[in-house]
Amino acid sequence: MLATVAVIATFAAAQSKKKEKGPRALAVVELPADGKSKPRLTPVAILVNGRFWDASIYLADPRPMALDLGNVYEVERSGKPVGFFTVGETRKAKDHWIAFGEWQLESEKAPPAARPAPSWHAADDDRPVLHKRQSSTPAQETQPAAEAKPAAPAPAPAPAPPRDDPNRPVLRRGKPKPQPQEPPEEELEPASPAKPNAATAAAPLVTPAKSAEVLPAISDAGGPDPRPYTYAWSADEQPKLTKAISDIATAEVARYAKNTPALRFAPATTCDQVAVRAFDLNYDNNPEVVFTARVPAVAPPATRTRPAKPAPPAPDFFFYVTVVGQTDLYGQMRKLFSSVTDSAHLDVYPRLELIDAVDAEGTGRGNLLFHAFNRDTAGYQLYHVGPDSLRKLFDSAGE
Repeated sequence: MLATVAVIATFAAAQSKKKEKGPRALAVVELPADGKSKPRLTPVAILVNGRFWDASIYLADPRPMALDLGNVYEVERSGKPVGFFTVGETRKAKDHWIAFGEWQLESEKAPPAARPAPSWHAADDDRPVLHKRQSSTPAQETQPAAEAKPAAPAPAPAPAPPRDDPNRPVLRRGKPKPQPQEPPEEELEPASPAKPNAATAAAPLVTPAKSAEVLPAISDAGGPDPRPYTYAWSADEQPKLTKAISDIATAEVARYAKNTPALRFAPATTCDQVAVRAFDLNYDNNPEVVFTARVPAVAPPATRTRPAKPAPPAPDFFFYVTVVGQTDLYGQMRKLFSSVTDSAHLDVYPRLELIDAVDAEGTGRGNLLFHAFNRDTAGYQLYHVGPDSLRKLFDSAGE
């Protein structure tokens, strides 16, 4: 009996170890519209053993593991590969980390082949690695450790991961390169996904730079291959589904205003900055539709004996709404999630702006990644889309 129990326990432990997930790193990459500036990567979250951690601080020794030199991220647009970002230079500004590196389009050539890891990792054959696209060849693996290092070190290189820690997990690595000395903290540009310029510095809301396209990126050694999540709706479906999700959003804003009696303004009947995107995240042909908009505010109507004139718009005060809906078997739109806030409550309820759909969990199904904009800060929220609601997987604000 004891022998049987021991065998079962060993088998269960082996099965448990086999089911461990990760590391799978999620980041966002800003691609400048001018094509001249360097793309910039910001770590978001990292999945380890089924739990998401803040990638900007996870195993930071000194830089976070997600930004180790040579890590390769596959940049995607709605699940479709766009290119590859290889981490090179890393910087820190206040509490944020960013990375610059080599950018390679998917259409140009195959992803860069993995090169030997630094010699201090050679003894740890069981270390987790990210990004599996190509592994090193036997000839590469037998190269001496000295060939993986530059001939002459650069003056004052940035601190590298400690060499006496063979158990430190790594993502997919390229050939490590020495880094120039990091400039003082005050000279670095912020790593926030939204950088206000002089025209918007006084605005009450941080908005993303209009010149850059922000896309999600994944680095994983064992996850599934990417798959597109864009829903190709027909010419008849698009106006029908757009109106259905818009009606839900209008009702959500009205309900929010009604349940917030301290507001000095009321929502207008029109909205602007409207964005509608449709996905098929579960490949079930029941699209998930994401609607975001800004609703101008007007003075609340006063009780008068005579017909009142149209209420004037309230300057610098807006309502912000984000709604996620899904069609049922009969093609009717139903609400899965809504988030409404206003200019006076951004510190409590951030404005959500969709970045894209991405498989952050490594299941082959899509998740929804949002920018979360407060009054003067910006972060990220990641959601799992269930059959009846959205479940928050990660919030960079720590909630």
